[in-house]
Amino acid sequence: MAALQEQGVPVYGDIIEMLDAVDVEAVVIATPHPYHAPYTDACLERGLHVLCEKPFPILASDGMALVEKARQKKLFVGVDFQYAGYEHSLALKDLICNGDLGELREIIGVMEWKRTDEYYLRADWAGKRTYDNLPCWDGVLMNQAVHLLNSSLQMGTRERARAIPERLQAEMYRVHDIECEDTACLRADLGEATLHFYATTCCDADHRTTLDIIGTKGRASWDLSKAVVQIEGKDEIVFDMPTDRNAIHSNLMQCIRGEAKELLAPASESVKPTLTINAAYLSSGSIPRVSWDELGEARSLLDQAAEERKLLSEMGVSWGRSTEVVEQADFTQFAGLDDD
Repeated sequence: MAALQEQGVPVYGDIIEMLDAVDVEAVVIATPHPYHAPYTDACLERGLHVLCEKPFPILASDGMALVEKARQKKLFVGVDFQYAGYEHSLALKDLICNGDLGELREIIGVMEWKRTDEYYLRADWAGKRTYDNLPCWDGVLMNQAVHLLNSSLQMGTRERARAIPERLQAEMYRVHDIECEDTACLRADLGEATLHFYATTCCDADHRTTLDIIGTKGRASWDLSKAVVQIEGKDEIVFDMPTDRNAIHSNLMQCIRGEAKELLAPASESVKPTLTINAAYLSSGSIPRVSWDELGEARSLLDQAAEERKLLSEMGVSWGRSTEVVEQADFTQFAGLDDD
């Protein structure tokens, strides 16, 4: 900090001090996610547009209140869901909305990544349920897999808006020595399609981040670099465009200048993954520990579960446990777990 100050870079003790001292139109919030809600609120109170890092925020009820405040103040609030701004994602969404895949039947999302014990020791909020008296819930769903979950809801409906689950059943487990889940699965009724979602950070390497979208007329496969579409009676379509990780930032600036009318990842849509994760916690009820020996090969287990469209408790593993189905009307009731 001293080195920055010596170069004339202003340094502030907290965000309120900074916001009161600077003259800006918009603020990018790239803090640990417990602060996303209060810092966004502080910006909106001062009439500033916001680009917030994911997730938005930790509790869906807070996010909905911020969406309403932004609407009343006529301010833009975008969320940096990078996958949503990739050109191949937008092209695939157009195709789905046009009905090329027919009625949607299944969305299968799988994220298999490696995160070490050192990763969870890198910050004192990592893997925690609360931090600084704020909700944190730094598990695989709220942190690493939330991008893919957002894309699942983006592709899970023929409407332009993200899907909202009507009901959901989820299971969460923790293998690393953390307070939140590092392995999770959920099954959600999106109305038209069923979402099957699997995520873990317990693999020996980063293996896949994929979506499969299955409709009555065809199917599509999406990953971080391209989308491949197979429609009955037609040639294969491949959307293979360069990925722009700054598209969400550029889009917010364009909206502020009046050069674009809509955000690629507006807060009103970006709160839906949070709502889904809150419901997943509500369904799971607790996050039991599983040893590495009990878990076995995480990749093969999740691959098989995704192939068979099963929750982990339905896979015959000794540590699996069934959970409750929750209805949409109850999603915002999450305030903590039975084992807190």
